[in-house]
Amino acid sequence: MLVGMTYLRPGCLVVPLALLLATGCLSSVHEIPRNDLRQLANQDPNTRGQRVRVIQQFAGREAPPRAQPVRAGATVYVSVPVGHSHHSHSGGGLRRLKGADKADDAKALIVVAAIVAVAVAATEGARYDGWVELHPMHPVHIYGPYGEYNGTVPLAQLDPQTAARASKALIRPQEGPWRTLGRAPLNRQGFTYSVLLGSSELPSIIPDANGEVDERRGFMGHIQFGYFFSQQLGLQLDLASTWAQNRIDETIYDGRWAIELDYLPLSAGRLHGGVFGQAGTGTRIEDGIKSSERHSGLLGGGAIAQLELTTRLTLTARAAVVNVHGRTVSDLTFGLSIY
Repeated sequence: MLVGMTYLRPGCLVVPLALLLATGCLSSVHEIPRNDLRQLANQDPNTRGQRVRVIQQFAGREAPPRAQPVRAGATVYVSVPVGHSHHSHSGGGLRRLKGADKADDAKALIVVAAIVAVAVAATEGARYDGWVELHPMHPVHIYGPYGEYNGTVPLAQLDPQTAARASKALIRPQEGPWRTLGRAPLNRQGFTYSVLLGSSELPSIIPDANGEVDERRGFMGHIQFGYFFSQQLGLQLDLASTWAQNRIDETIYDGRWAIELDYLPLSAGRLHGGVFGQAGTGTRIEDGIKSSERHSGLLGGGAIAQLELTTRLTLTARAAVVNVHGRTVSDLTFGLSIY
């Protein structure tokens, strides 16, 4: 929950951040998705290299031994596949008030989350996920049904049986002529991570000069992670924090966590849109007031708009209306979503 997470200090997150940055580098190895591999095996061997779907891999994953590169003018040989005949093996100070403490912890968490988002976005922005043109004899590294390395087979000699049995097929740009044809469109399916920043309404329990509810507006940050089951439908955990100063210059803090269902059916070129609904809990603390801590359930929803940057990266804008602590408040945030 957000309330528990916001007790973290920045130093507690240095190790996971360092690990993320260390494993975020890209490899020269690209994978041909299994469905695309099977389709290629049923195409004309002389032309199957004209449009091949590939996804660039991350450094640190198992890489196959290097194969003999094929030259642009190499002759195309179509024969019985030999992929399984060439086996190889790889081996101190004043005590702070409670609301101010929570706000400071939330700030630190959001800063680290934003750094992680920018680092991952930079990697995803450079990662190639699309189509390439290859020589028909380009070496394809084949892994068997149990993940064992089965050697290489030229693309033109790949047969349907080998493609059906393969658990993975990898290629390298350095092992033959390679020409990129363009990135694939946005693909949300799989795990997702977002950091969204903006502002939210945050009423104070200290009335204004007229005795009315003092409507404040504070900084809002959302950290979201979850899974999209399809291009349109996803389920996420939303961790949100907002804070502001009240009329007596003390801190108001509101921390929320919710389960969120996203549905994004709209698409017009690089623009996408949809709606979301969420349910969860909130904890509100206002310094300077005795017994100011309050907990409640929350229900909310709103609209999502996205600008597609790459196959796995969008700029996301989110407008929400949430009923929490007996009031209805709105927030508007903007940031990065990574899929």
